[in-house]
Amino acid sequence: APFVLVLLIVAMVAFYATSFDSIALTASCYSYHGLAEGEQPHKGIQLLWCILLILLPIALLFAESSMSNLQSVSIVAAFPIGVVILLITGSFLKDAKKYIKEKQAPLHFGADGKFRILHLTDVHEVDPEMDDEEDRQIPINKSKETINVIRRCIEIANPDLIVFGGDNISGYWQEFTYEYMYNTIKKIVAPIAEKNIPLAIVFGNHDAEAQPKLPFLAKENQICIYAEYENFRSTMNDEDVSGCANCSLPILSSDGKHIAWNIWCIDSGDYVRDDEVNVIDDAGYGFVKKDQIAWYERRAAELKAQNGGKAVPSLLFQHIPVIQEYNNLKKDPDGEYSLGAQHYSVPDGALLEGEIHESPCPPLENGDEFESWKRTGDIVAAFFGHDHVNTFTMEVDGIKLVQTPGAGYHTYGDKRGGRLIIIDENKPDSYESECIFIDRITQGELK
Repeated sequence: APFVLVLLIVAMVAFYATSFDSIALTASCYSYHGLAEGEQPHKGIQLLWCILLILLPIALLFAESSMSNLQSVSIVAAFPIGVVILLITGSFLKDAKKYIKEKQAPLHFGADGKFRILHLTDVHEVDPEMDDEEDRQIPINKSKETINVIRRCIEIANPDLIVFGGDNISGYWQEFTYEYMYNTIKKIVAPIAEKNIPLAIVFGNHDAEAQPKLPFLAKENQICIYAEYENFRSTMNDEDVSGCANCSLPILSSDGKHIAWNIWCIDSGDYVRDDEVNVIDDAGYGFVKKDQIAWYERRAAELKAQNGGKAVPSLLFQHIPVIQEYNNLKKDPDGEYSLGAQHYSVPDGALLEGEIHESPCPPLENGDEFESWKRTGDIVAAFFGHDHVNTFTMEVDGIKLVQTPGAGYHTYGDKRGGRLIIIDENKPDSYESECIFIDRITQGELK
């Protein structure tokens, strides 16, 4: 017993010393406005932080007072330390964003004046290993097929940028742990990382659906895993607005002298929720909030000013489509498509190309975002996922609304694949696009 006690004390001292040293060094580094690469903070600053951090524990250790008084003193003393920690965290996030942007080469058009984008949406991947039951509710072959879709689409499209279009993982599975979430995201990023292709993402309604019961599924945690990939281009948010991964990705001209096009990545939310974050029954899907729209308009105005007063042509990616997809459909009591209680049919000329196989599923009420696009005048086309079997393109008030088919096998669908989009720096008002469909590689029924 004495030996174990001594060993425990030695281990405690060792762990405390290393943790204490790391905290003091980190705090010392962030006490400076800036440190050169390889430069260490002054020993005096490190000593000051050591003294500040150790004073309270020593004072509490030798204080002759009741436990309740000690608790009160600890809580009061924790406030300034908490403020310091928040400041350090803010500085770290700022430095991390700056480091990522400086390390990555900017997106730019090729020598041929073209830029190729691969839109992969509704991947819906999970980790089959989290299902250890004999009935295999998560068949391994579904994951094999899904990863093959990603690989083959990359080979065919040869993209300069890949955009995951939301519902990238099936975040409604209650069996998820942080480890399974981590492994799932790493798995769908792996084919992209192998070729070092720039990656951006938006989130869908299912990525973090189980978050109320599984807090680690938060989008903010997920994007940190994506960000471990060195060529990841999305940000947590360009500004402090609703949602996660709202960002603008400018694409430079082939000579690198100006912004030729811009990519918008927008978080369209998940479901309409009450003040306690509970889903409101029959209230429909989530939508882009007013603060997101205000940020979009501010950023678009900045880009316009940099472009000599002319709006920068842009493509927009978000998961849930806008309700204006129904503008081109015809109200028809016998129509096979519906939004709420209203039925619709598809009149001739409603679609420019592609097919509609299921009712579009936008929010029940959301006109602000589309109206903002019209006011701003930069959106050439908006690309959506969410409706896995729709592949149509329609034009509403001069803006193309485009549906990309689902890529993943862990959800419903027909033919799986993605969409190749090609933009030209010399053609600011148009783009080329085609769906890519991938054949299966496994045999038998995928239950």
